[in-house]
Amino acid sequence: VHNLGINVDADKFIAKIREVNADILGMSALLTTTMPYMATVIERLKEDGLRDRVKVLVGGAPLNPAFAEDIEADVYCKDAAEAVAAARAVMAMRR
Repeated sequence: VHNLGINVDADKFIAKIREVNADILGMSALLTTTMPYMATVIERLKEDGLRDRVKVLVGGAPLNPAFAEDIEADVYCKDAAEAVAAARAVMAMRR
């Protein structure tokens, strides 16, 4: 797990994904104002040819499953414990 901090831009996500050959990208939003940027990051993954190999997990207080589906995230997680279970499931499917 690599915690990139808060207010992370798409370039930083992309660089870290490439650096560590990440299988999963997890993003969390605590404010509704930050939610649209999640879609921007997913679009950048597509543009950079990474979307097919990186699973995207999203969560946070203002999110819901419909939002995750709208932005084309792979998994909505209601909390950190659910995110761990989802990440384990994703990795089990990759093996």
